[in-house]
Amino acid sequence: MRRNQNRKESVTASLFEALTTQFEMKYPMLCEMAKVYSDRKNNISIQVNRSERRNSCYFKLYNNKNYAGASKVARIDMKSPAYVYHFNGDGKGDWILNSEEKSMLVDLLSRELPTGNTLWQEIIIIFNREGDLPEWETRRNLVGNLMFPKHLPFDLPMPDYTKLHYDTKKSQQSD
Repeated sequence: MRRNQNRKESVTASLFEALTTQFEMKYPMLCEMAKVYSDRKNNISIQVNRSERRNSCYFKLYNNKNYAGASKVARIDMKSPAYVYHFNGDGKGDWILNSEEKSMLVDLLSRELPTGNTLWQEIIIIFNREGDLPEWETRRNLVGNLMFPKHLPFDLPMPDYTKLHYDTKKSQQSD
């Protein structure tokens, strides 16, 4: 009887893996996000979305602790205090943060997590991991010694997100 149970679990796992692979092949954009952080108190979540097709480095801030419950998303550049323009294929509206929300974001990104990293550093680690650079190599990839130029440096300074804005020049280029 135990052998039958193990066999069922093995078949189920194989079937799940096959279906997941088929889903990822058919809908690759839906499988590119990695959740970095969620906050019940502020009811927000942060995800990274690394894509080799896009030249920009950014993270996504959602107005809900769960992606499915969010109605708005802010795509925030990791190298400058600017929003990133992108088509909202999931029906979520663009989130333009007010000054209070910008301050909350800066406070959250500066917060030290149980890992010993700040949330900002965790975003960099996970963004690079999505690009197949392990954490230990990300920690060696520094601004003054960029060993992996296609990846973000671990000590990338956090932009002043209290000055977060839309770049109208980039907006005209992306239209």
